[in-house]
Amino acid sequence: MAEGSGWTLILPGVLLLIWPGLAYLHAASAQNSKRAEFRNLLCDSLLLGAWCSVLDFYVLATVTIGLACLMNNLVVGGLRQMFVSAAFFTIAAAGASALTGGDFRPTISNSLDIYQWTGAVVYFLTIGRVTYSQNRKIGRSIGEIKFQNRVFHALLDLGTVANSATNIHRLLNDSLNHLHSHFPDYGFAVYLQERQRPDVTRYAATAGIGSKDERRLTDLFANPPHTLKTHQTSDGEMLYTTSMGGRLSLYEGWLIVKAPKPNSTLEPILPLFADQLAAATENKLLHLELKKTAERDGLTGLYNRGFLESALQASIQGKAQTPSLDFAVLMLDVDGLKEVNDHYGHIAGDQLITTVAESLQLHCRDSDILARYGGDEFVVLFPSASMSAATRLADLIREHLPDQQCIITTADGAREALALHVSQGCASSSEAPAQRVLALADERMYLDKSQRRRQRKDGQGTASQMP
Repeated sequence: MAEGSGWTLILPGVLLLIWPGLAYLHAASAQNSKRAEFRNLLCDSLLLGAWCSVLDFYVLATVTIGLACLMNNLVVGGLRQMFVSAAFFTIAAAGASALTGGDFRPTISNSLDIYQWTGAVVYFLTIGRVTYSQNRKIGRSIGEIKFQNRVFHALLDLGTVANSATNIHRLLNDSLNHLHSHFPDYGFAVYLQERQRPDVTRYAATAGIGSKDERRLTDLFANPPHTLKTHQTSDGEMLYTTSMGGRLSLYEGWLIVKAPKPNSTLEPILPLFADQLAAATENKLLHLELKKTAERDGLTGLYNRGFLESALQASIQGKAQTPSLDFAVLMLDVDGLKEVNDHYGHIAGDQLITTVAESLQLHCRDSDILARYGGDEFVVLFPSASMSAATRLADLIREHLPDQQCIITTADGAREALALHVSQGCASSSEAPAQRVLALADERMYLDKSQRRRQRKDGQGTASQMP
């Protein structure tokens, strides 16, 4: 160490003692804390370079202090900051040596060398430990950021997936499969129970959930949770359950996520998935209800005229694009509805219409489109079918409908049975232009009605053969 106790030793020592406080105040008051940190590190290099001159460039101390300065600047500011720090360190050491007439003393004593080596080892090990801890934190932060990015993309695309679904079952299945594709290590399940009948599970869907997990969920829902609940399984997996609460108007819903291990990042994010899924489900329920209202007849529940005309137009376009793709139409008219309305009232007439609609539904296939076309008229559209499909249904109706009756309630409260009779007419795109098929079926239906009326007048009582 430099001999004497004059200002050449005291002043640098005092500066080293007060500098940390000054550096802290500078960093705390600066608008740009990062730039202030860079300046503080360069000031460190100046002070420590001067201090090495005071120590007469004792080799171990100079090397340790110089490496520490370079390492600190390299870690914080990169190579450019390190080279600037090296320049500041060298300038300060040379300037202080010129001012004080410094000497070069490579070694002082073995005990001081041992002390210096020990300090250097402890310092660099500490730097290594701190760097390792920072890397661990950075690694965890990167993992969390990646997880949050996956969550963001999953939420962003979930609305599109939900909107493309045609019904609630498809919506839930597609949504959970979408989430599972983003998080293949996780399992997902959703349950919707009727609010009025909590013991009835109306909708359920799973993705990445095995039969063993489903049994666990059954036990878990013996007492359904109303807030976020976690449950650790025997094999270390975590089940996170969150209620959809009041987000659904008709149902109580729960979203369950199976995680391979405890995940604190998942807990605040799970309600976001539940909210998004609940909103998509509620919107789809409303959309389906509106669609049903727009497409269905209020009295019979059958398709209405607007839906039929849209379906018929699609069949006409299909025939234009593919001439071999035929379709057929069967038109029906309820006989005697006006007389029932006049004699028994319109409520009885509505009962007659609904009874005929129910009977027609019994004989139609799932692929047939049965619609109420007007007051007493029904139309059955057979997409991608020939004339034989229409005549087959017409024959079934002629054979079985007269055997059925409509029990009506008269104005005075009495009950009376009415026979069911309809006039029919069918046509196909194989025998007429596609645009004319419905009109041709209508003409044949009225021809059938006229013939049946003449037969009743003649007392024959049997329906004529359809054209």
